[in-house]
Amino acid sequence: MSRNQDVKNFLTQQRARVDPQQHGFSTQNRRVPGLRREEVAQLAAVSVSWYTWLEQGREINISLAAIQRIGKVLQLSHTEQAYLEALIFGNAHSEASRAELSMEVKAMVDALNPHPAFVRRANMDILYWNRAAQSLIVDWAAMPQEDRNSLKLMFVSDDYRQRIHGWEEAARHTLSAFRANYAASNQAQEFEVVVQDLLARSEDFRNMWHVPDVSKMGAGNKTIIDVDGKVNSFTYTSLQVDNAPGIYLIFYLAREG
Repeated sequence: MSRNQDVKNFLTQQRARVDPQQHGFSTQNRRVPGLRREEVAQLAAVSVSWYTWLEQGREINISLAAIQRIGKVLQLSHTEQAYLEALIFGNAHSEASRAELSMEVKAMVDALNPHPAFVRRANMDILYWNRAAQSLIVDWAAMPQEDRNSLKLMFVSDDYRQRIHGWEEAARHTLSAFRANYAASNQAQEFEVVVQDLLARSEDFRNMWHVPDVSKMGAGNKTIIDVDGKVNSFTYTSLQVDNAPGIYLIFYLAREG
């Protein structure tokens, strides 16, 4: 999917969420829910033709201020606004995202044992993990290297899917975080390799990929059934590795009860 198509899908979906009555518009005689293009343009103080061209992905001059006004009209969250801006303007990540992990980062991951911890790129490729992650979450070493990716794991591993409590919600959350990372990165090829592989291999991914939800994967909860059938509930935190943009350390902490 091109970024122009992503912009179109995202803006169209967000327009549909907004109640026209909140802005004083009637809801009568509407074929689809939400704001019309001309209403967004009016509220954001841009021309109707300019906003239409923006949704269509045409080549136009775009200012950050105009995009921020549109975001306000569409009631975008901070994450959604950042995603839209990244789609339109891009947001470069350092080449360090492809660099070898330092010994210090690996030592930190190992030291977090017996708590599961691993390191991954923005495109969710797994770079390193400790013994607890291998035994309690997934044995990355047993998988083909090209499948060592958190998003792929969600959609192509039937075994892992059965071990995730609330798989669909977890899969959508992982996918929305991947999408946000994709928009913020200038390393499109790293993400496209993952997307194209999943489009070819997973019907569920094909159905979910075209829903332009975005979120950050900073922290959350996950329940995983381990290889022995024990139910384990965790909170998790994602931390960006200093001096290595696009590389994150993911730490799991067991929840009591």
